[in-house]
Amino acid sequence: MRERMIEIFYTHFSSRFPDERWNEYLSNMPGSIRDRINRYKRWQDRQGVLLGKLLLLEGLKGYGYRCDCLNHVLSDENGRPFLDDRIDFNISHSDEYTVCTLSDRGKVGIDIERIKEVDLSDFRNYLTPKEREIIAQSEDPYRDFYKIWTIKESVLKADGRGLSASLLDVDIEGKKAVWDGQIWFLNEININPSYVCHVASNFLSPRFFVRECQFLITRPSLLFPREISVLP
Repeated sequence: MRERMIEIFYTHFSSRFPDERWNEYLSNMPGSIRDRINRYKRWQDRQGVLLGKLLLLEGLKGYGYRCDCLNHVLSDENGRPFLDDRIDFNISHSDEYTVCTLSDRGKVGIDIERIKEVDLSDFRNYLTPKEREIIAQSEDPYRDFYKIWTIKESVLKADGRGLSASLLDVDIEGKKAVWDGQIWFLNEININPSYVCHVASNFLSPRFFVRECQFLITRPSLLFPREISVLP
């Protein structure tokens, strides 16, 4: 039996691509993806979404997919993208980081959020009484809020019905979460101390392979392995 593995590719950006490099990357995307990217108003969101597709391409190469494979991406009845039944993937971006997770062993979902001050009362309807109590008693309430939030988002994204589901219905139980009778296994990925990132999967005890991808301005993209902790 093959080892159960989850791969994570991520990239950091703090400035815009020059027009020439942007146009080069964008022109290699299918028309439907280009249209979606261009609908975003903020350059940070446009670039974050484009980088997600580039990370996905880098990950898919390791599974033998061709460089034009994004032309064959479809969406299921819930709008979740997929290629075929051999590989599962999910993408998330927040501010200066974009992350992508892939696995050929089961379903995966990922969510990353930058920790920032928000009015926590605005999110009461998304949190259970127990979760609200955890945040209220926390020494770092914003970090704990984003831990809970990214767990819930990663679960709903892995399941695929995220747009039609309620975050309130995701029941977190330590390193597991349950939604609609399905158990999801959780891992926190320590990419940057100013961010919180969680991965949810429907299989237990995977081995993680995490790699940073830097998309350079003057040369094609290069991959650099980097030691990233998966928190217990």
